[in-house]
This record gives sequence, structure tokens and C-alpha cells, in this order.
Amino acid sequence: MDRPAPSRLAFIDFEASGLGAKTWPIEVGWAFEDGVGESFLISPAPEWSMDEWDPRAERLHGISPKMLSDLGVNASLACDRLTKALNGFEVYSDAPDWDGFWLMRLFDVAGRKSAIRLRDFTLLMPSMSVGQKSLLLARADREAPRRHRAAEDALHLAALHRLASGFGGGPSAQ
Repeated sequence: MDRPAPSRLAFIDFEASGLGAKTWPIEVGWAFEDGVGESFLISPAPEWSMDEWDPRAERLHGISPKMLSDLGVNASLACDRLTKALNGFEVYSDAPDWDGFWLMRLFDVAGRKSAIRLRDFTLLMPSMSVGQKSLLLARADREAPRRHRAAEDALHLAALHRLASGFGGGPSAQ
């Protein structure tokens, strides 16, 4: 989606088949500071083993293998969409190691190299007291609740960033 960029920050989240060294991405979502978000399901690549499907993860995110087969896009199209949407943005994740791993798995299976570099979301957060953090989290949960779905979780990060900017003391977006 082509869009004017009021800022150059984006927030990303992946849902996955589980939490292990051979797990793979099943959904990716992103959001911008203005609260616009998008996501899509990713169909399993032939190289990804269903042995890495964790029923506990499915109960958490509610995404079934059938949903991926019926509604998911292939890895190549997923890479195209991500690159187009996030090109030129500073992309932040609250779990950059895991999300970076699944981003790499996605691009690797498509035979590509990602230009998207994930940054740690905590770098955007200002210094604040425990009470301020609790208040901020409660406000963000009301504005954009986390649901263990990629777009909703990325929108939650965007809301946290937007609300935290009112506390001051953190790095400013350029």
C-alpha cells in the first residue's frame, strides 16, 4: 500500500508455528505511528516441517494449519509485500531476536536477502517510573489490545510508542 509517511517508524510482529530452532513464521503484521496496520497469513513452505507445529502456540494465536493453507500467501509474495510496505522505515520489534529469526526464515526459504533490519522497541521508550509504565501499558491495552495476532500486536507497539511520547525523555523519531 502506497502511503505518505508522517514518520519513518514502523512496528512489526510475527506469529509462528512454535518457539524452537526450526519453527517458521505463519503470520506477519506491521503498523505505523498513525495507527494504520496490516497483516497476512503465510502458507507453509515445503521445506518447513509440520513436526515444528506446536498445538500450544495454535491455542494461543488461534491460527490453524488449514487457515494457512486456505488463506496464506507463499513466501515469495510475503517477502514482496513486506519489502514494499516497510522499505525506508526504521522497523521496531518487542522481540527482535525471535522476529528477526522468523524474518530470516521467510526470506531464506524464498531465496532472498532481506533489507529490513529490526531494532529493539525498548530503545524508543523513555525512562519512566514503574507507576508510569503501568499506566502506559494499561492505556495502550485499552487503545490497542494485544491478541497474539500479528497486526494487533504491532498496533499495540505503535500505541505504546505514541502514548510514551507524552512522557518525554526518550529518543525522538526523525
